[in-house]
Amino acid sequence: MGFQALFLDMDGTFLDFEAAERQAFFRALSKAGVEPTEERCRLYSSINDSLWKAFERGEIEKADIRSQRYTRLFERLGIEADGVAVERDYEVFLGDGHELIPGAEAALRYLYDRYPLYVVTNGFAQVQRSRLRLAGIAGLMRDCFISEEIGAQKPKKEFFDRCFERMDPEVRPSEILLIGDSLTSDILGAKNAGLSSCWFNPKGLRNESGILPDHEIHMLSELKNFL
Repeated sequence: MGFQALFLDMDGTFLDFEAAERQAFFRALSKAGVEPTEERCRLYSSINDSLWKAFERGEIEKADIRSQRYTRLFERLGIEADGVAVERDYEVFLGDGHELIPGAEAALRYLYDRYPLYVVTNGFAQVQRSRLRLAGIAGLMRDCFISEEIGAQKPKKEFFDRCFERMDPEVRPSEILLIGDSLTSDILGAKNAGLSSCWFNPKGLRNESGILPDHEIHMLSELKNFL
């Protein structure tokens, strides 16, 4: 079946979130007078990931991520620092992080010539819009659906229902392909909403989640094989 539109996750799919996160972390801690190390960055990433997973499950609000991730980090490290203030600086620095995944620009321009493209992301709105603009690819997107603005998050069906409200009503969910790197957010979200899904798995991770994508790729150039 031919697709009429593509939904694209941002972080880890066409923007290199790991690179953006690392540079923002080091800059934010340095500004706060706290020594940034690789070990501390890995601990932060683990805390951050666990909070985002809780948000996906509807266990916490997005504001809780902002208020807790650096506060928890400093508690774990036994460091007296203002986690909320560091969070504010971190988000500013994160908004500068616009490095593209290898092959992303070529893939996006190939897709742009063939399909309407829509961003679907749970990230913070101001940060994500800044990164899209700086990466020079905002103009390739028909629209940008951000959970903070929509009022629901991936993988909830409500998130996608609100996306559909802003799209051509003649495009049915079954005619949309979602491409993303997260099984629990993107692929599960696609299944909840009746979309087809493509798991971008550049590290060749084993899928032990029980969440099965319709397609799996390891390089973005592989999208040409079935699109």
